[in-house]
Amino acid sequence: MMILTPVLMAIRHEFPLRTPGAVAEQREAARLALRVCASHCGAPDSGWEQDAKRVPLVNQGYFWSISHKRQWAAAVIADCPVGIDIEHIAPRRNELYAELANDEEWRIAGGRDWDSFYRVWTAKEATLKANGRGIGGFADCVVTDVPDARHMVMTLDGASWRVEHYYVEDHIAAVAGDCDAIEWRIA
Repeated sequence: MMILTPVLMAIRHEFPLRTPGAVAEQREAARLALRVCASHCGAPDSGWEQDAKRVPLVNQGYFWSISHKRQWAAAVIADCPVGIDIEHIAPRRNELYAELANDEEWRIAGGRDWDSFYRVWTAKEATLKANGRGIGGFADCVVTDVPDARHMVMTLDGASWRVEHYYVEDHIAAVAGDCDAIEWRIA
């Protein structure tokens, strides 16, 4: 197994937020983070394609995942299934707690606060991405352990997934995958 090197990249806005131009800029930043990640891990510099549902296709034995928000983009590449997510930490509707996780998961996660909310959200999304699934599968992906402030263990379809979190400014990123070590990089 390889050392995962997730890459986080700041996005400097040239477009008003929440416009098609801004989303295109964010996607391009995520693709640039992917190219930087490829150079760090010796993966191909091209051939990173998605299927019709935007699920990443394996490229010469390398699995990959990208994510983006308004201010940050993220990418990771591995020799086994991997997923990444990044989210801006900010209060949302309280009803989302019940939509994201059950009471036992919130107990394991340490309670219902916005930091825990985004740790659970990013862990679930990264795990689902590693399995080629979308956020419609949140209920199937369950928090089973929180060994420390940077790690969670998720269960999906009977398999356990180790997730590591990383904070940058007012964002949190999560990567899910089977690896020896993780070395986060800011590009």
